Amino acid sequence: MFSSIFGQNSPFPNQDLLISDDVNLRSIDIHNISRSYQMPYAKLGEQFMISFDDLDADKKNYYYSVEHYSSDWEKSDIFDNDYIEGYNEGEITKFAFSFNALQPFTHYSFVFPNYGMKVLVSGNYLLKVYLDDDEEPCFVRRLVIYEDIITIGAKVDRAVIVNKRDTEQQISLVLNHKNLNIDNPAVEVDVNILQNNTWDNAIYGLQYQYIGQNTLIYNHNDKSNFTAGNYFYYFDTKTIQVAGLFTDYITLDDIYNTFLYTNQPRANLPYSTQQDFNGGFVIRSVDGGDTNTDGDYSRVHFSLKTIDTFHKSSIYVYGAFNDWRFEEENRLKYNKRKDVFETEILLKQGYFDYKYVVLDNDGEFHPDLISGSFYQTENNYTIFVYYRSMSSRFDRVVGFYQIRSEELF
Repeated sequence: MFSSIFGQNSPFPNQDLLISDDVNLRSIDIHNISRSYQMPYAKLGEQFMISFDDLDADKKNYYYSVEHYSSDWEKSDIFDNDYIEGYNEGEITKFAFSFNALQPFTHYSFVFPNYGMKVLVSGNYLLKVYLDDDEEPCFVRRLVIYEDIITIGAKVDRAVIVNKRDTEQQISLVLNHKNLNIDNPAVEVDVNILQNNTWDNAIYGLQYQYIGQNTLIYNHNDKSNFTAGNYFYYFDTKTIQVAGLFTDYITLDDIYNTFLYTNQPRANLPYSTQQDFNGGFVIRSVDGGDTNTDGDYSRVHFSLKTIDTFHKSSIYVYGAFNDWRFEEENRLKYNKRKDVFETEILLKQGYFDYKYVVLDNDGEFHPDLISGSFYQTENNYTIFVYYRSMSSRFDRVVGFYQIRSEELF
């Protein structure tokens, strides 16, 4: 049912968690109910809505469970009842069959935490959805549940180092912990920083540089840098029968086929600003009453104009819609007749950001080789502060903050 992700060479620290989704499960979506948009983070006491479609279009008995993890995504050495009040397994009982869709499916959804499964402590959590055995999950997703105990001040700047100023952004932090007694910050406190909600290129275990009265200061010149990247490509299929943004044309056979315009590499082009969703996606249809059941699927055809240097590499379509993964379905194949790299991915109606990333023959990951990296690019940064006291056995998330680089450029 599941396997390790094809060709995965992510910097993500625990490769064992990089598990492929069941191929019949699509449109896996997690969002914070209180925030009303896609975000796999919640304050302790808030809830997530998790939903997905099963293309078998029948009724199955799906279950879910969660596990507590450390700041570097190793399983915490604690028992279920240390972090969950109730029984740490729930059955997904809410489902609905598709209506008037050419691609039949069953839509499942559930809320977590809930009255039968209350979260007791903050931290990193791994959500598993499975049929019979949680050791053989149909899919897994990473969640973060946090507390607002530490106050965070953050700033995004153009990189200080001369040879990185045109391509990188630098994050500076100040943590105020007057509400939390920290005896040994070098041991008890870690900071993780994510760019555009992507764990692959996250900064893990960042340590403070200076210490003040109830403050920790992070003002590194290189350790907290990210390549700035470029704006994402995107397309819109909210109306599936009419060509939307960046759609060339649509055909119909057994289901709809959405052919996007061929993308051009942008690494050597001048930077130009464009609005995007920082790699995110939204499942939405304006063709029916309820996107959950009325939204249809189409085969979305991606294509990228080739240049010679790409022929010895693997190119992937990359975004939140596929959980930033390197799967065989997302890998582009060379079409000699058209002289393009191309692939097709079955996607539900909505709005999708994506980019093309490269794995070379040595397995090195190049996120910006095709799109380029420009310091002016607007990015979203998420900061987590982890705390483990000298007497504790697990990491709590005691600080959470988000900042957009557009506020500074």
